[in-house]
Amino acid sequence: MTFLNNDSFNHDVAGGPDPEHRDCPEIDVVGFLTPGQSRQTQAFTVARTCEFHDHGFHSPLFNGRIIIR
Repeated sequence: MTFLNNDSFNHDVAGGPDPEHRDCPEIDVVGFLTPGQSRQTQAFTVARTCEFHDHGFHSPLFNGRIIIR
């Protein structure tokens, strides 16, 4: 999966619903994205639901979920 920062702000993508509950290390490799930058996650090899958040913006607007089947 590819994350693309289409915003005018930097974003720091991390797996899990919040910093205390990190659950998908495959997402953690995306890390810090400047505006216009993109980066891929590692391959997802297990069927599950992975949540992610922006570690810099602690707002529900920057949270999401990926369903791996």
